[in-house]
Formats: sequence, structure tokens, C-alpha cells
Amino acid sequence: MTRFLPDAAGQGVPHTTPWAGLGPWSGLAVLAAWTLLLAAAGWRALERRDA
Repeated sequence: MTRFLPDAAGQGVPHTTPWAGLGPWSGLAVLAAWTLLLAAAGWRALERRDA
């Protein structure tokens, strides 16, 4: 399960062979999903607090 955390997924991106169970494109997709999730959470928090 830890292979889907951002640091582990990001480490697999520069490798051409699967590393820690994730290939380079799937690692990039996991890293992009985390980025999108955290950006959306930040946007929502800003919208709720900034009146």
C-alpha cells in the first residue's frame, strides 16, 4: 500500500523498468493524482475560509 504514496510513486518515474511494483507511467499517474487531490483540498479550504 505504501507504493501509492507520493514519495514512493515519484521515485519510480525515472526508471524504465517497474520499480516497487509501479512502472514509470503509473508512478507519474499516482503522483499527478496526489497533486490534483491536494490542490483541490487547498482550493476548497481557501474558498471556505476566505469570505
